[in-house]
Amino acid sequence: MGLLEKAESGKEPGDEEKKKAVQKPQSKKVSPEPKKQDKPKKESRFSRRRATKEKKGKPQKTVEDLPSFPTGFEQPTSGQLAFRRMVDVLVCYGWMFPVVGIFAWGTDFDATYFIIGGMLLYIGNVGFLPSRFNRTVGNIVSRTKFVTSAGNNASWAYTFLKGLNFPFALIGVVTALTILSDLSSPLGDSTGSAVFRAIGLLLLIPLTLDWMLSKFSMAKRGLWERIFGGVWLVRSTKTGSSKGWLKRLDQLSDYAEKRGLLSEKEEDNPNLE
Repeated sequence: MGLLEKAESGKEPGDEEKKKAVQKPQSKKVSPEPKKQDKPKKESRFSRRRATKEKKGKPQKTVEDLPSFPTGFEQPTSGQLAFRRMVDVLVCYGWMFPVVGIFAWGTDFDATYFIIGGMLLYIGNVGFLPSRFNRTVGNIVSRTKFVTSAGNNASWAYTFLKGLNFPFALIGVVTALTILSDLSSPLGDSTGSAVFRAIGLLLLIPLTLDWMLSKFSMAKRGLWERIFGGVWLVRSTKTGSSKGWLKRLDQLSDYAEKRGLLSEKEEDNPNLE
């Protein structure tokens, strides 16, 4: 009977023992020991300031943030700002570079014609053109113009006086260096030298006021911009001239636009001068 029961069940004696031997006891999961948490490092004041500066970034001013900006006009791009400034400096003062280079080389020559030609270029760029077309050469090629807060074209006297900043600064720096080189008699030995040195130092006063107002005032307007009714540099269109040198300047502005010289750069300057 015992054999029949085993045959019917289909199990051989010892199967259960084999299964028990095959089955391995489950190992208990050992929970890992909790790691010791590192103490947070104390941040220095400089690292905190640097992190806050990186988060904030450099805020870009919009038209609404600029007081007295004329309505109906657009801000120029940083490319237009840089290209206009470069062209006007080359037209007004480019003649100085070869003259200074020749004198530095030690060559003695008469620079009268260079000086007369340079003065004519300066007067024509910041005097004649603004009075006739309300633009300088730099304005035409960069497609910008100067307007007041009321939206009117700026006076030619503004561009004329604003352009004098460079020669005023040059004369003032040369005068200051001359005085520092002779501290025993800072005003010179004669009345004429004293007058010229005093004038050279006085020329630095409007430059200092212009710089301080343009940097630290809310509207970012300098001395000359405030005197002439809050002058702003805005975008404009081409002159539309079909012939002559104005057409050539319009073609130069087209070339500058194709080369990307009038586009927005990464570092934008909100000071629209």
